[in-house]
Amino acid sequence: MTDDDARAAYDVLAPVYDLVTAGHDHAAWASQLEALARGAGLRGTRLLDLGCGTGLSMLPMRERGYEVTGIDVSTGMLEGARDRLGPDVRLEVHDLRSLPVLGAFDLIWSVADGFNCLLDDGELIAAFTGVRRNLAPGGVLVFDVDTLASFRSLYSSLIVAPGAAGVAIFDGQAESDLGPDEVAEAIVERLQPGAEPPWWTRARAVHRQRHHSRATLERALAAAGLSCVGVWGTDFAGVPGQPLDEARHNKAVYLAREA
Repeated sequence: MTDDDARAAYDVLAPVYDLVTAGHDHAAWASQLEALARGAGLRGTRLLDLGCGTGLSMLPMRERGYEVTGIDVSTGMLEGARDRLGPDVRLEVHDLRSLPVLGAFDLIWSVADGFNCLLDDGELIAAFTGVRRNLAPGGVLVFDVDTLASFRSLYSSLIVAPGAAGVAIFDGQAESDLGPDEVAEAIVERLQPGAEPPWWTRARAVHRQRHHSRATLERALAAAGLSCVGVWGTDFAGVPGQPLDEARHNKAVYLAREA
């Protein structure tokens, strides 16, 4: 994946992203992940959100007293975050694979499968190395990734989400027997009413993500100087549990700290 690939896919989805994720309880998910981070030793309240999107997970953390900073590769997504969070929140455009030093953060997280957009081991190591450089002493990394069960279901499906802002379409191109650490592809489209009926406009991009097995992620973390301190799985009820079951859980949650 190039920087332009990721940017194009999320810029297409940005105006309808909240529609696509309308069924998610972002506040509850943020609270559950914060609790896991606290259990892993999190003490401070400086948060860096990697792939913050339209700010849906940053908002509840700011309301909980966190000093929040968000980065995303898509300017369209960051425009949505700015509208949601206001002018005072620090939001910047960055690529996960070349993350600069933005500060010393007590909690760094990616809570919408952002690391699945990294398509090989080298990109994972580069991203985790950037994370390590931004962790404060004792800081915690929390991230979720889609499981094999989720990939096999989502990327072999056609999903259409209509709403007042337009129609979002996710057309998975993968087979339902996708293997571990393989890359899946989907066509994402946004349809919106034109200036006059019955005319519509269309934006389209290719969306690629890679499934990351536990072994792959733990090797990449170690190569970047981070140590995995916990792995959880969650089903669609959204409650993290152990052990992770790639065949049943739809998301895996990883916690790491500096080795």
